[in-house]
Amino acid sequence: MSVLTPALVVVVNNALDWQRVVAEGWYRIPLRHAPSPVAADVLAFYLTRRCGELAWHVHYYAQVRQYRLLRRRELLPAEPTHPRADEWYYRVEVGPLQALARPLPSRQLRRITFIPTTFEQLQSAADVSELWLTEDNEALLWRYFPDAALKATRRLLIEEQRVAYRVRPSCSSAAENGYSTQIRFGSGAELRQKNTHSSRREVSVA
Repeated sequence: MSVLTPALVVVVNNALDWQRVVAEGWYRIPLRHAPSPVAADVLAFYLTRRCGELAWHVHYYAQVRQYRLLRRRELLPAEPTHPRADEWYYRVEVGPLQALARPLPSRQLRRITFIPTTFEQLQSAADVSELWLTEDNEALLWRYFPDAALKATRRLLIEEQRVAYRVRPSCSSAAENGYSTQIRFGSGAELRQKNTHSSRREVSVA
């Protein structure tokens, strides 16, 4: 991987979601809370208090294999009556976990959420607070990755069978016209992403 490989630090705030990452190789992001940009080649995992001795650190990362967009009831079929069962989530499928050479602590920040960064930042930072990119670094990142279709771009391309349509991350519904609930990323319409800093508020992914 290049030092400028786009990475996304995500929050794992319960042991069950961490188990899904470890055992099943996927992580979920609520569409309505998705960071901008959401596309990345690498996910790194920041664990909170409910994850035991790994809490308040980024210990592990994994390479992204694909993004899928599903309703919560499809993502977690054992919970069909959940209040957010019909809401949309990204299912980010990842490869095997890999340990950082040195875990990144969060000495001061606790309530954080998604952090778009680079693989170089993950390797060189001494604290989670150092992962946020400056505006100059963000501009450099997009300059080196102008044409990627799925990852490391300001856009995600999505297509469902032969019906292509646009989904905006600010919308809570990705299929207002009754489209099927499973979307595979590939050629198709644009899901536009603005190149802005991630919010630092903590977001539940229930």
